[in-house]
Amino acid sequence: MRFALRTKAILLSVGSIALLAACSGDPSSDASDPSSDPSSDPSAAEQTDDVVLGTSWEALSYPYCVYGAWSDPDGDGWGWEFGHSCIVYKPPATTTTSSTTTTTSANCTNPDGTDSVMAALAVSAATELKRWQPVTDFAISNQSYGQVLVLTGTGKARCSDGICYNTQALLDLQKPGADGQVKFPGNVTLNSPALRSRLVAKFGEQVTCEQQPSNGGTSNCPAEQHQLIFQRAEKGGCDTNYYFVAKKPDGTPLQYPAQLKNKLLWVDRVNPYIGFQSVGEVVSLDPTYGLDDVGSTATGACTAACTKISANDVTGGCCSCSGVTKAFKKAAWNVHTFLCL
Repeated sequence: MRFALRTKAILLSVGSIALLAACSGDPSSDASDPSSDPSSDPSAAEQTDDVVLGTSWEALSYPYCVYGAWSDPDGDGWGWEFGHSCIVYKPPATTTTSSTTTTTSANCTNPDGTDSVMAALAVSAATELKRWQPVTDFAISNQSYGQVLVLTGTGKARCSDGICYNTQALLDLQKPGADGQVKFPGNVTLNSPALRSRLVAKFGEQVTCEQQPSNGGTSNCPAEQHQLIFQRAEKGGCDTNYYFVAKKPDGTPLQYPAQLKNKLLWVDRVNPYIGFQSVGEVVSLDPTYGLDDVGSTATGACTAACTKISANDVTGGCCSCSGVTKAFKKAAWNVHTFLCL
C-alpha cells in the first residue's frame, strides 16, 4: 500500500510539471517550432508560379511566426509566413532616457532605403492609378529570386500608358540587380532583399485587415471609394511632401478622407516617410525627391537626387548626390530609372 501511494504521488508530480510547461506560454516550447513539426518546413508549403491575390483564407488566426524576426523585416511585431500573418515574439522592451529624445533626423532614418521607396510607391499609385486600392491593384508573385509585389492587370489598366512606368520602376527596385546600386540621401544604400520581404509582409497585413468585417474599430480597414488628384509638391518634414485632393469617384466630397490612411498598411503607415496628413479634402505623403516623376520641372540646374525616375531620358544630365556633382546614368534593370554616378 505504501509503495502504491508513493507511485501515485510521483505520477501526480510529473503530471503537474507537464501541465505547467504546457501553459507557460514560453515561445521556446511553442508548437510552431519547425524543429518539432516537420510539416512546417517551407518546402512543404504549397508553392505556385502565379500571382497570389490573397483574397481567401482558411481561417483568420495569428500564430507565432515560425522564423521569428526573420519574417518581420520592419520590426513592428507582425510577420508574414506561408500566406498568413503571424506574431513575432519579443521580450519586453527596456526603456532608456535616450528613447524619449527625438529629432527630425532621427525620425526620418531610412534603414536599407526601404522607408523612402515604400512611401514613393504610395505616391506613385496615387499619381498614376489615382487611388489607393492595394488589394485590387497589387498582388504577390513568385519569382526565381523570391516573392515580390507586382501590379495586377486591373492596376495597369488604370494607368494612361498601360504599364504605370513610375510605379513599375519602383517595384523593379526589388530585383537583385538593384541591390546595393541605388543610393539615397545620407549615404543610404538600398537593400533589395529587405525591400522585397517588407513589401510582401506589409501587403499581407493589408489583405488581412481588409478582410476583417466592418466593426467600427481599429482591427479593420474602412475607407470610402475614392480618386486622388495630384495638387502640388513642396519641402516636407523628411523630404518632399506630395499633396493630393481626395474625392469620391463621381467628384463629390468624401465624408471621411482621414480614413484613407487605412489603405496604407501595405507601405507601412507608421513609416516616417509616409507622414500621412489629412486636412479637409487634401491628403499628403512625404517620400524622397526623385523617386516620383511628378511635381518637378527642369530648371537647368543640377538635380539634387541620387536616384531619379523619369519618363524622359535624362542620361548625362547634371545631378548632385550627397553634395557631389555627377551625371545621371541609366540603370541596367529599368529604362526609367537613372542613377547619379
